[in-house]
Amino acid sequence: MSLTRDVRCVVSALGLLALVACGDKDEAADDSGDGPAVNPDAPTISSLAVTCEQHTTGDTYYFWQIAGQANDPQGAESLTTFADLEAYRSGGLIATFEDLVVIGEDGQIVGSIREDTSGLSCSDPTEFSFKLYVSDEEGNVIIGEVEGA
Repeated sequence: MSLTRDVRCVVSALGLLALVACGDKDEAADDSGDGPAVNPDAPTISSLAVTCEQHTTGDTYYFWQIAGQANDPQGAESLTTFADLEAYRSGGLIATFEDLVVIGEDGQIVGSIREDTSGLSCSDPTEFSFKLYVSDEEGNVIIGEVEGA
């Protein structure tokens, strides 16, 4: 999936997790005055966390773990297998990890990246925020946003 696709997004914050439902730019807009229409065919993300943890078996190192749950109105098996992750600090994009995260046929979101290879220090995980781009086979996209922990 390319991060340069034209998508229209609606943001709603929920605690540390903000879910964004997106549709293709060709989707009809909602003229009700209540804001942009949410694409009913877009995937959903019910949970998402990006945490920095210490690996202690064998070599000791820190790594970022991405975990969560996604679904799709057409069934979780219609979600694409790989998702892109963006990392932000102070509101600015600092890293993009294409196809880093795997979406299982059951919608389980899993991925990880080492601190020393990502350039994302674990000294203060909350200084980072992350956006995860999950899509389905029809090209519908949702963006999950979460603060690092």
